[in-house]
Amino acid sequence: MSLSSTALGLLLLITFVAGCSDLVPDYPRREPPAGLLGDAARQEAGAALFSLHCAVCHGTPEEGRTPRADFFVPPAPDFTSATYRSADPAYLFWRIQKGKAVEPYLSGGSVMPAWGPHLSDEELWSLVAYILRRSGS
Repeated sequence: MSLSSTALGLLLLITFVAGCSDLVPDYPRREPPAGLLGDAARQEAGAALFSLHCAVCHGTPEEGRTPRADFFVPPAPDFTSATYRSADPAYLFWRIQKGKAVEPYLSGGSVMPAWGPHLSDEELWSLVAYILRRSGS
């Protein structure tokens, strides 16, 4: 292989890897209040909020994900999935807070509303605590 072929291959690889970095959204790293994620009362408060605001798309605990979610593009996630066991709480907080108003979700067609204007930080963290419990973490 010639030097120019190697250089071209390396350039293509670097371009590909740089393009993939957009797949992981940049979100603020923040720590939940100490002890909140494991607090049963906060998890129950999160469950009540989830029932009121989120279950219509994400489903009840018995459903996993409501069949209505299949019509969304992208589909609403199933929080009973093992995928969420290792989810970064800061990402979940940010995603619930900002909804579809941020990239890559804005241009990706997400219908997720932003709950930041309607819920307090404590309520958002309670939702995160419940989602993590629901996923089995």
